[in-house]
Amino acid sequence: MRRIEYAAFTALTARLTVIRFHLSAVLKRKGWTPYRLSQQTGLTVPTAYRLADPEIEFGRFTVDTLDRLCAALDVQPGELLEWVPDKRRRSERS
Repeated sequence: MRRIEYAAFTALTARLTVIRFHLSAVLKRKGWTPYRLSQQTGLTVPTAYRLADPEIEFGRFTVDTLDRLCAALDVQPGELLEWVPDKRRRSERS
């Protein structure tokens, strides 16, 4: 994908995102680095860095990954994930 197409795609997906991922804030609050997260969860270092970067859009991850994150960080899923209603979708249903 060319750079301009990727930028347009990223902008479009950012507007459609209704789940926000707060891993970077949790890591900061606990004083953890993505490297430490990878060591505690068994995730690869690149995966931990991608998940922890708030600028990178992630597609999906498994329940196993969510379970590992919650167990290692001693948090509930709701501390990592936030559902934000998309007002456009709600108005289309009406």
